[in-house]
Amino acid sequence: MTAVALLAALSATACGGGRDSLEPKGAGAVSPAALKNCGQVFGERNVEALRADLGGSLQPHDRSLTEMKERMIAEAQLWDPATDKLSRTTFLPCQIEGRVDGKEAWVNATVGWSTYDVTFVTDGKHARDFREVAKGVYIDRREGVGGNPLIMPCTVPGTRAGQGQELPLQVSVADTDRTDRSVSTDQLLKALAENTRELLGCAEKVTVPEELLPR
Repeated sequence: MTAVALLAALSATACGGGRDSLEPKGAGAVSPAALKNCGQVFGERNVEALRADLGGSLQPHDRSLTEMKERMIAEAQLWDPATDKLSRTTFLPCQIEGRVDGKEAWVNATVGWSTYDVTFVTDGKHARDFREVAKGVYIDRREGVGGNPLIMPCTVPGTRAGQGQELPLQVSVADTDRTDRSVSTDQLLKALAENTRELLGCAEKVTVPEELLPR
């Protein structure tokens, strides 16, 4: 199947985006498949730490990592700098809901190709909004709905020259109203970055440091 055909086949079932994708699929027992997915992006030990923080209220929501990988690779293979309209799909490979002191608590992982290229985050007037936390790894100092975006080159097979630099990987973690912190947001973001890079098969070798978020 070509990249164009694959992207068309997956377009109706992207892993993220609309409001409906954020809604719980129903109460009840914790889904083993959803827990496994979260373990793949955050690490099993980190998910167990989140379970300790959120107790019996922990509820992960099902997401397809296989679909995310296939669609992201297809998007990268279709990318053309001459016609790029900065249209990107946002994926949510892990969403964990819980309750702390009667309030909802969320830990959400967000993954996608960045609308910023590496030159944008390193040169010119916009560079002050980003900090290089390690060689080739940049954190956006501005916190958005999904957390602070972490941006890094990620070249995947079958793409145009320069894809890794001009269409870099972006990941972030929203960690909302979790009062107990058996695992830090930095640790979750580092694990998400490393595991997503491994999932996609990024060609570049980068070292994601332990401390990432602005202090």
